[in-house]
Amino acid sequence: MELTRRAVRRHRRLRTGLVHAVLALVLGASCGGGSTGQLRGTTPAVVVRAPGDGATQYATEPSPEPIIGEAGGDSVERGIMSAAEARGSAMQGDGRLALLAAWTAEHLGPGGTPPAHEVVEFFARHLGLVEPVPHLLILGQPDPSTLEQSIADSVSQFLDRQPYNHFGATVVDRDGLTLAVVTLSSRWLRIDPLPRHSPAGQSVRLRGQLMGDYSTPVVAVAKPNGSVERFPAGAGPAFDVEIPTGPSGVYQVEMLAQGRRGDTVLANFPLYVGVDVPSSVTLGGPAGEHDGGDPAGVAAELLRLTNATRRRAGAASVELSSELNEVAGAHSRDMVEHHFVGHDSPSTGSAPDRVRAAGLRSGLVLENIGRGYSASEIHSGLLESPAHRANITNPDVTHVGIGVVAEPEGSRTAFVATEVFLRMTREIDLEGAPERLLALINRARRARGAGPLELEPNLAEAARDGAREFFEDPGLSQQDVVDSASGSLRRFSIAFSRVGGLMVLVHRIEDASRLEPTFDPDLRYIGIGVRQGTRSDTEPNTVAVVILLAWPR
Repeated sequence: MELTRRAVRRHRRLRTGLVHAVLALVLGASCGGGSTGQLRGTTPAVVVRAPGDGATQYATEPSPEPIIGEAGGDSVERGIMSAAEARGSAMQGDGRLALLAAWTAEHLGPGGTPPAHEVVEFFARHLGLVEPVPHLLILGQPDPSTLEQSIADSVSQFLDRQPYNHFGATVVDRDGLTLAVVTLSSRWLRIDPLPRHSPAGQSVRLRGQLMGDYSTPVVAVAKPNGSVERFPAGAGPAFDVEIPTGPSGVYQVEMLAQGRRGDTVLANFPLYVGVDVPSSVTLGGPAGEHDGGDPAGVAAELLRLTNATRRRAGAASVELSSELNEVAGAHSRDMVEHHFVGHDSPSTGSAPDRVRAAGLRSGLVLENIGRGYSASEIHSGLLESPAHRANITNPDVTHVGIGVVAEPEGSRTAFVATEVFLRMTREIDLEGAPERLLALINRARRARGAGPLELEPNLAEAARDGAREFFEDPGLSQQDVVDSASGSLRRFSIAFSRVGGLMVLVHRIEDASRLEPTFDPDLRYIGIGVRQGTRSDTEPNTVAVVILLAWPR
């Protein structure tokens, strides 16, 4: 890639001025993990511009020269490769990852603190990388002869937690220290080069092949309006997906695939449709009261941020569940103690498995996993993922459990967070439910030009009896209930030209207001029965709605 070669030469010319902050101590531990640092507190807006030219295309083919910096560069590469060989990992260098390391080095804070996650994310996409944001390893040594072993030890720790397969690094002298910044990337797919910018309304073709043991790819796209659309891409490993675009804006594209740890994000990048590709990123703004510090504070802030996001998306707030908290917390501890990141655990199975083991039942179980140094960083990372954003804003979930575990990293502390979302039907006002449902049905009928329905006492009584019997006799099917309720009206057959019925199981009374038979313009009378309960074949607090309909003579 000519862009990368030019940028490498530029950084070699400027190498002596790469880093300006002062390293006051030896950075003997790695700084990195699920993502990088986050601004704290209320900060003024800061604009960070890309240090070099941007790629015009996203691509996965590595570029040459994965190490920037002559002094110590060979030691760094040997350390990386020896750690990979010891763990049976195939590691390949990529010049773009070296540039990412060099650009990151320009923005290190005091003590070698990495720049904000948004900066590293912006730099990675500016270079045309599509995989999840590479992880950072920052080491400073006063004795260059120890650098190789230090790099090998630190990279080994990272490989114990996640299977990286690409690397890049930069090495500079700084105040008597040899400073190495290493980027480690998990790149498990190949794609045909894809333009970062396209005209509005033009489909974008994502074509390529999965690597490793991944299968069943799915593309999730977050549109400019925040809605998320999924496109199944077959069984794999090859995939070929047409992504439609509409209005101008940023379309966040994510590819997920099934691996040994469950659904895994393999790519996540923005497409700029009808708008310019940015050349800078703006930081700043208030952080939450408990943005970092301790797991309990991070969990509380994640709940606040989650519900704020849901409200902006028009979804009701989720309720915190102590039972789900235990499920989520146990999974976070499992991941930290056994050095893995994933939805599927060797000991506890999948998220639905863990929920069932806790004695909870639901037809909708969703799980998010995040890692970072603050609640806002974890939440922002989840929102950048269309699939995770869809879980957070799903209007059907009602409860959440959030489990956060601290994971020390030398002088810093990262947090591993699990969010488990569940649909748990709330208790409803049974007495007023029929009238509320009738009002919703009549509103929909008016929109279609049909007249209002009238509650008919005999229909209503038969419907109430049917809904009650459904929970009193677990052997009754929904069809049994409808047949019994309709049959009890035979003695009133002279009053109507015909009678019909239907039954649905819902979680909200509003879900029963869109049934097509109730919109017949010739329909005049209705009876509604609503009961709430639990059977062995239903979720807890299921709402049973029996509707009887009658047409006038």
